[in-house]
This record gives sequence, structure tokens and C-alpha cells, in this order.
Amino acid sequence: MCGIAGFNWEDKELVAKMNSSIIHRGPDGQGIYTDKNISLGHRRLAIIDLSNAGKQPMCNEDETIWITYNGEVYNHRELRRQLEKKGHRFKSNTDTEVIIHGYEEWGEKILEKLNGQFAFAVYNTKNKTLFIARDRIGIKPLYYYHKNNQFIFASEIKAILQHDIKREIDKESLNHYLCYGFSPAKKSMIKGIKKLPPAHLIILKDNNIHIQRYWKPSQKKEKWKENNAIKATIKHLDDAVKKRLVADVPVGAFLSGGVDSTALVCSAKKFKEDLKTFSIGFNYEDFNEAPYARKVSKILNTEHIEKTFDAEDVAKTLPKLAYFYDDPLADYSALPTYFVAETAKKHVTVSLGGDGGDELFGGYNWYKQYLILEKQKYIPLFLRKNLVKPAFNMVAKIKKNHLTKKISELVETENITPAQRYSKLRSFISPKDIKNFSITKQILNAYEPYFKNKNIKDDFFNADLNFYLPNEILHKVDIASMAHGLETRVPFLDHNFVKFSTTLPNKLKIKNLTLKYILKKSLKNKIPNKIIYRKKRGFGVPLVHYFRNELKSFVQDKVDEIKTPELKAIKPTIKKSLQKHIEKKKDNSHILWAIIFLDEWYKQWLQ
Repeated sequence: MCGIAGFNWEDKELVAKMNSSIIHRGPDGQGIYTDKNISLGHRRLAIIDLSNAGKQPMCNEDETIWITYNGEVYNHRELRRQLEKKGHRFKSNTDTEVIIHGYEEWGEKILEKLNGQFAFAVYNTKNKTLFIARDRIGIKPLYYYHKNNQFIFASEIKAILQHDIKREIDKESLNHYLCYGFSPAKKSMIKGIKKLPPAHLIILKDNNIHIQRYWKPSQKKEKWKENNAIKATIKHLDDAVKKRLVADVPVGAFLSGGVDSTALVCSAKKFKEDLKTFSIGFNYEDFNEAPYARKVSKILNTEHIEKTFDAEDVAKTLPKLAYFYDDPLADYSALPTYFVAETAKKHVTVSLGGDGGDELFGGYNWYKQYLILEKQKYIPLFLRKNLVKPAFNMVAKIKKNHLTKKISELVETENITPAQRYSKLRSFISPKDIKNFSITKQILNAYEPYFKNKNIKDDFFNADLNFYLPNEILHKVDIASMAHGLETRVPFLDHNFVKFSTTLPNKLKIKNLTLKYILKKSLKNKIPNKIIYRKKRGFGVPLVHYFRNELKSFVQDKVDEIKTPELKAIKPTIKKSLQKHIEKKKDNSHILWAIIFLDEWYKQWLQ
């Protein structure tokens, strides 16, 4: 994996500055290509063909096609054979060169042939056309800025900020961040800097920009018998994992002990006996996944490396995260992701990750909450108000669970669309607090474009695959891993695996409120049921405890010292939220982390 950068005029010094700003993405070297119409930069993390033949930007034989590329194409050997039969000659063993020759042969249609994760820019010196593309699922990032005659692109915003660009918070993105924890689909937190969506391409010619989508997953369901579906799930995962174990450097895997990472490691062990696995532990038992990861590692016989972190590590890491996440992310699971990547990098250069399993197979708890709400809407309103709502309130008080509390607040709501109900469940502040945090109600329409099917389960799978996954989960994983020069590969998001998963009927994904039903069934007789069917956690962080104990003074000081103008305006609301949290009246750890993270980001990037 690497870092890329560029713009549509010549300036060697400026593109070198862009390269330097993303050195963490490619510690193995850098390269620059310029002519009077283009500047291309590249930072290299060598994975395939470690020789100098893999150096970028790379060109074809007559130096008319140049590429700067971040990613891995897993079927590059197959494509290479096809191209060699057509007369193309290669000077390296890299997938980069396959893209160059593939572009010469097929033009933009090369995107239909690539299996992998990528973001790249190809410049044609003959017709002065810049062709940029991002992979189908959005595993690798691509930001751009286009104003007047300037077009700038890069893997990370910090590279674009090497240019003289006005640094201003985008108000819609701020609203979206405070509600959901991340910037909306096509925007970033900085006004004017945009994200290229997954499965999209850009063509820039004569300063005219054309953006189009080149791929969509099918929504067509097929009839599957359960046993056949289990076998097919295992086969497709094995195929995806096997491809992603190919590298000229050491490869390991993240292991939380949850269903996704366990299924992944089960598959990887079929092809790699000496597999290293990595996990993170915390010093609060109700948040500590490490014992389960240890058990799975012992069952599967992996070489397991585990690291424990505490409140002090969290406090020290906040400024680092705000630097690397230049498009801020409020998901505090970025902390353990950052820690586990840091640990893994000491042993391997590539790590497999289980991201995507929740979106493809129905693994999130809010799916349960939504289905419960769907069932209760048939109960008369007066019964919901006087019987159902108090029952949920009682459960919420006992469990102190913010999702259960949200259900109680949504029980008696009328006249809202399914997408709005889903949005309220997905936000990490309660419906009542939206106004207090000066968030516009329009932000609750964020999921509307994804709710177009007759089947509600299809809608929320579609929403999370196309909206939540690339903008939150994959953003989190890419930045946390690349901060340490670690490449993360995600087998569940092989586009062939994604296509397969969309053919499965929903009853095989969520059955009688059992989440990820078919994926759990695929682990039968391999992993004990008490591990497979335990409560979902993932890489969690005990901020709910830290903010009341070890980091109480830390978070109080951070709130007192807020510098972001938009947060200063709601400071009384923030202080009330903090006080309620400290007094154990409500778990506000999500919104408090979002606030202090955004303010730290503002101090580093905008102040």
C-alpha cells in the first residue's frame, strides 16, 4: 500500500511537499514525475516486487502513460498473462505495471477487470487526460479539490493542505459528524475538499471534470438451501483469503475473537500454517476481548501477539489520532485499531482484517433494534406510550445501554420514514439531543437515498454497505494502519464475495434475531458455540469508565479548553452532557469523545 498525490500543473517542489506529508503511508521510498501539465507524487510501501523496478510514478515503454497508484490488484498475474498474449511486454513483476498496460489495452474498462483495493491516477501525455479511479467498495481513499483551473488529489487531506487552500469547516459535514461521527459521502470536514465515492472514476481534460459510477452490487436474491449456502460462504471466503495471502513480505491477521476475525483466521490457516495473529486488551473486563482472541488462537494454533493498553495510552494517543485523521472520525474504536496496527507492524507488513462481515451478513445490534421497532409499530399508540415505552425505559436503566434508550425514545414516534427511523438509531446522540447540539433536522435524511427497496432488511444492508462502511469503517482502518506503514487487506470485501453475499436471502443472515446466522453456522464444529454466539463487542474501548475515573480530569480540561468556534457555541450543552456522564445518569462517552476529538483536530489543522 502507498500514498499518492498530484495536481494539474508543474511544480516539483510542491509535489515533493505533498509526498513528505504522507511519508507514513510509504516509508520505503518516493518518486515524482512532472511535465508542464501535470505533477504526480508517490510514497512507496513495497509489498509485491521489492526491487527498484516497482518504483513509482511508473510509465509505459514510450513514456506516454504515467501512473501513481495505491493498492493491491489480486488478479494481476492472470491479467498479465492476457496482456502478454496481446503483445504487451513487462519489465517488472508489479501489479502497477499491469494497470498501465491494461489501461493501454482496455482504457477505462480496465476497472471491470480489476479484483482488489485501489486508488490511482493515470496521466496520458498524448491527449493530456487524467484518469482517476477508486475501488468498488472504497477500501482505499481518494480526496480531491477542484476550483477554477486547479485540480489537486491525494490519498489524505494533509497532502492537499500543502497548497494554499482556505481552511474552513464545512457546516453540513460538521452536522453529519456530530450526529453519525464521520463526514458525509462526497464531502470532508474541510470545505471544498471532497471524497471520490467508491466505484467512481474521474476524467479531467481541458479543466473539465467528469465523474461517474462504474459498478454497483446486484440486489438480486437467489434460492439457497441452508447447507449449500454454508458451503458457498466457506468457499468464497477461502478464495478471497487465499488471494490476499500473496505478498513478498510477512502477512498476519487481526483477531478479536469475534465471528468475522475468527472466520477469517480459520480460512487463512488452511493456506498459511505459520500465521501470526494480533489482538488488543484493556484493563476493564467488560471491554476486554483479549481472552476470547487467546482462546481462538489456541484452537487454531496461531502465533498470537497481544498488547494491553490503558487510560494513559488513550490520553497520549489523542493528538496523534487527530493528526492522522485529517478528515476527523468520532468512532473511538479507532484507538484499538491504531494500537493493534502499531503492534502488528513490529512483526508483519500486511495484516488481514475482518471488516465487512457485519455489513454483508447482518451483524450490527441496531438491526435487531430496528426490527423490534418495526414490529411494535402495529401496536396502538396509547399502548406503546403507556406500556411498551415504560418497559423499554426500565430495561435501559438496568442495562445502561444507549441503543435500548433510543428504542424507548422512538417507540411512540409517528410519521417518520423508515430511513429517518434508521438514522435516529444509527446516530450516537439521542433524538432529543439533536436540537441541543444545534444539529439540523435535515441530517436525519442522510440515509434516504439508500432506502429504495420493498424489503427493509435490503435497505439497511444497502445503506451500511454503500454509506457507513466506506465513510466510517474503511476510513478508520486505512488511516490507523497506514499511520504505521501497515497494509490491511479485507477478504470479506472482495467484490466477488460481496456479489455472492447479496444473493443470499435475508433469512439466512438474520434469523429469529440471530445476527450473522449463516456465517456463524459456517464455524460449526470448528469453534465452540459459547465463543461464536457470545455478545458482539469488537475492538471496544472502556471510555465510559475512563471518563468517570482515570480520565475524568482530562476530559473536563478538554471541554474547558474548547477552541472550535462551532463547539464554543454549544459549550453549555457539552458541559451538561459531561456532568450527566460523570454522575452516571447517562452514557455520553460517544459524544464527549467526538467533541474532544474534533477540537483537537481543529487545533492541529484549522487554528
